[in-house]
Order: sequence, then C-alpha cells, then structure tokens
Amino acid sequence: MYKSILLASDGSDYSFRAAKEALKFAGEDSVVTVLSVLETEAVKYDFLQDEPGEKDIKEKHIKVLQPITELYDSNNVNYQLRLESGKPIRKVVAIANEGTYDVVVIGSRGLNAFQEMMLGSVSHQVTKKSKIPVVIVK
Repeated sequence: MYKSILLASDGSDYSFRAAKEALKFAGEDSVVTVLSVLETEAVKYDFLQDEPGEKDIKEKHIKVLQPITELYDSNNVNYQLRLESGKPIRKVVAIANEGTYDVVVIGSRGLNAFQEMMLGSVSHQVTKKSKIPVVIVK
C-alpha cells in the first residue's frame, strides 16, 4: 500500500480506469491526489469563446472529474483534488518530483506505435522524467 498516490487525470476513460486501478494501491491511511491539468491554450480558448470567469472554468474542470470523485466517495477513499493549468507533461512531472508522493498512476492514451514515436504521450514522458514509480493503466 502507498500512503500518498498521485493520480493524473484528464477526465477520459483511460483516466477513469487509472482511478479504479489506484484503488488497489490505496489503504485506509492513503491519500489519493487527483491531479488534473488544464492545458493553458485550452483555458485561453474557453475564456475567449464563452467568456466564463475563473470560477466557471474551475466548475467545468471539477465536473469532468465527477466520475472519479463519485468512485472514491463510494469506496471511502481519502482523496483531494488538485487543479492546475499549464502543459500537462511539465506539470505532472514537476508535481510528481516535488517529493510528497510515493507513486504516480496515469492512464495510457492508447496511441499506436507510430503516433507515440512522433508525438510521444503524456504517460510515456511522465515515466521517463519522474523520479518516483509510475503505473500506466491501459
């Protein structure tokens, strides 16, 4: 069991699978930090299109994570939400390496070999740059 788990989530199906897998690593004394990073450009686009305030963007962000929070509530998991903005790879790696987490759990994007070679995936980059163990869930 890990005491401090960082779950990197973007609200996708892969993130939900990763959240379910993180349940296997969490004990009674564990805390799962559900990290979601809004890409800076996406935040700017939403702001220019809908003209929402910062509060509206945060509420949308929290709503995307609702399936995970409901899963953790129903399983009595201690968790906290951490909402950030920036480049997902950089943010996840920086937060993973700050020294407060035991493991990162992250979903795979399901890229094929060519796409991953050309683009790289967030999960692949986090695995390469993280100083702590990373569990990638398909």
